[in-house]
Amino acid sequence: MTSRFALSFPRGVAVGKWTREFERRHPHVELVVAPSADPVAALTAGEADMAFARDAEPDDARHLIPLYAEDVVLVMHHEHLLTLEKKLHLADLEDEPRVEGEPSEALMRRIAEGEGIALWPASVAKALRRKDVVAVRLEDGEQSSIGLTWPREGQHPLVDEFIGIVRGRTAHSSRNPEVAAEQAATGKRAGKPASGTGAASKGGAGTSGAGKARPRTSGKPAPRAARGRKRR
Repeated sequence: MTSRFALSFPRGVAVGKWTREFERRHPHVELVVAPSADPVAALTAGEADMAFARDAEPDDARHLIPLYAEDVVLVMHHEHLLTLEKKLHLADLEDEPRVEGEPSEALMRRIAEGEGIALWPASVAKALRRKDVVAVRLEDGEQSSIGLTWPREGQHPLVDEFIGIVRGRTAHSSRNPEVAAEQAATGKRAGKPASGTGAASKGGAGTSGAGKARPRTSGKPAPRAARGRKRR
């Protein structure tokens, strides 16, 4: 079994529950888990065997399976005038200055200083949260999708195992590659009849008197039929 498996993930994606289960099932595999501003680039560079990617699409070089989607929220100073609105739409943001760039603590500080607003995935805003900044859902806001991606060429042997963990398969699931291989091997062994048992297993064939069992008798004679009385 390969002794190393590397994962890359973007800010806001919580991977702990899956990596812990992987380590429980494969204690002898070195699991390398690294955050990245661009997990797909890390995958392409060979720094990761598999990556959680945000708003990515499959292509000729990569497989991708979608996992879930989350809201893109409005991030702004907690005393911004827009916080007075009960519901917000994208049109309400048209004249607002934006803080552009990859979400980071530095950008969050600029928002806290009142330089502008930003639109970030909800989990990213939560990961960078501050007491003086709020994140508000938009009525017509977009969504950000998270997927699991890996190379089409040179797929790591543990990719299917990790996909199964993310999708909630148990360690004993027949879709687990190791379990499926073991079951196939067991089935082949079970399909071979033991020597000398072929004829004897068919209803006792080859033994004299075999067939239907004779009914038991009690040993007592059958009772005579009652005689009718003579008419006078």
